[in-house]
Amino acid sequence: MTGLSTTSIVNDDRSIKIPEEIIKKAGLNPGVEVIWVYDEETAQIILMEKPKDFVQALRGLGKELWKNSNDYVKKERDSWE
Repeated sequence: MTGLSTTSIVNDDRSIKIPEEIIKKAGLNPGVEVIWVYDEETAQIILMEKPKDFVQALRGLGKELWKNSNDYVKKERDSWE
């Protein structure tokens, strides 16, 4: 992983202050909604800005998986004959 790294403390009320450097680097502004994700596999917490439009934000995700799909489909269909 590359990028900025810093630390915060979880307060008694379980609140966390996001460091100013991270706020600036991420371009977060007051009032912006964020999403917290806990990755069970890596035991990591991910914080990201909530997209205004999830469809637009996810558009094209996984497109590399379909790059050679025509070749695969043709190979499979040819094996049926």
